[in-house]
Amino acid sequence: MKKSIFKLMLVLFALISFSCSLYAEELFATVNDLNAKPDFYKGKTVKVSGFFSVWKNAPGAPPVSRSDWVLCNGEKKGIYCTGSMPCDEETGEIESYWKPIDVVGVVEVKDNVPFIRVTETKASEPKLEKMVSVRQIILNQHEMLGEYVGLTGVLGKGYGIKGDRMYLVADPTGAIRIGRTTKLYPKGTILHIKGIVSLDEYGMPMIDQVEIVSAKVD
Repeated sequence: MKKSIFKLMLVLFALISFSCSLYAEELFATVNDLNAKPDFYKGKTVKVSGFFSVWKNAPGAPPVSRSDWVLCNGEKKGIYCTGSMPCDEETGEIESYWKPIDVVGVVEVKDNVPFIRVTETKASEPKLEKMVSVRQIILNQHEMLGEYVGLTGVLGKGYGIKGDRMYLVADPTGAIRIGRTTKLYPKGTILHIKGIVSLDEYGMPMIDQVEIVSAKVD
């Protein structure tokens, strides 16, 4: 009798575990996240927002086939995707270069370089940003990862640990790194930006996929 009850409990536990795995939500990640921690994300289903870069800004050779395409962040750092290219839902035509898109897929790793085996792509939906301060992001960075936010501050420029050029936005509460913008502005420009809270390659908070709402040059 006890053995039967034990077997029944094992079956129920297996069914519950299987059910949970079916409905598990994908992880939100950025291109920088995947490139910085490929082993952590390997085998996991992720959702990544970025820009359709076709074959430009490629991070090396295609991992699977010549049809592999590139998803980029605002700094034009890319990750390969293997699977159907994103298409316009109405016309069926391949999306235009630098179209904002969301990608869902499983992370795989080849020669220590991650790529995404895509299960779904679609154009990004328009988002409303939540206005925040730099201090809010820094103090609540883990809770705010993946959130779409707005920020107003002064543009600054500097260099990272490896000598790479960095762009910063500073407000009265602090300064934070931002991804590359499509237009370069001089240091000291007052910017209203919006973008996604992410982590850079050093594990520090930043705002990625930056869009300039307004710019004022003194």
